[in-house]
Amino acid sequence: MTLGGSILGVKFLDPLAGLVVSGMILKAGLDTGYQSVLELVDAAIPAEELAPIRETILKVEGVKGCHRLRGRRAGSYLYLDVHIVVDPFSSVSAAHAIGENVRDHVHKSHPKVSEVFIHIDPEFLQLSPSVMDQQESVKGAVNQKDNIYVDSDIEAIVHNIFSSKFPENIVVERITHHLLQGRILLQIEVSMPPDILIGDAMKVAEEAEQEILKATSNVFQVSLQLRLGRPIPQ
Repeated sequence: MTLGGSILGVKFLDPLAGLVVSGMILKAGLDTGYQSVLELVDAAIPAEELAPIRETILKVEGVKGCHRLRGRRAGSYLYLDVHIVVDPFSSVSAAHAIGENVRDHVHKSHPKVSEVFIHIDPEFLQLSPSVMDQQESVKGAVNQKDNIYVDSDIEAIVHNIFSSKFPENIVVERITHHLLQGRILLQIEVSMPPDILIGDAMKVAEEAEQEILKATSNVFQVSLQLRLGRPIPQ
């Protein structure tokens, strides 16, 4: 442009060319600076860029849903933070394995992702009408500090009920707590003598469930799993 202007005698083309080049340099600098500022302040990744990653996560077996999917850039690396929803009755090891599968699938499908920080949330199931009735009957008790038990309190109550109201040869082997919407569901594994009749075992289980529900205000359901024979060695 400058050479052509000189040949044609148009003098203003030389400074005009300088302005155009300066504008291009300024635009490139602003774009680079803007991207750097976004990285420094951990600006969120646009939702449209996260959509394919969300689809990858939802395809992983055991994942019931995901939310709070967020991402940030650090140079050429992308860091993700996501909450995945799993079966509330999954064991800790099973839920952890699902989380590791999510991380592995994301890394394989999206190489630009450097790290995935995974939070595991339980899925809130639709409970049966009878369970919902039990919840309503004790609604509000969970908000009172005096009625909120820690795990050790509940286990002490359960062991005391079995030791005081039922035969000594019935052994509580394991107590598992499930927290669902602020209420506790207990799964209790007990060993019974091998010579006990099935009907008698079922009667003991029903009575124990009722005694535990009466003694605890924030337990809305008790599930007893009966095993005949000697207790499992600890």
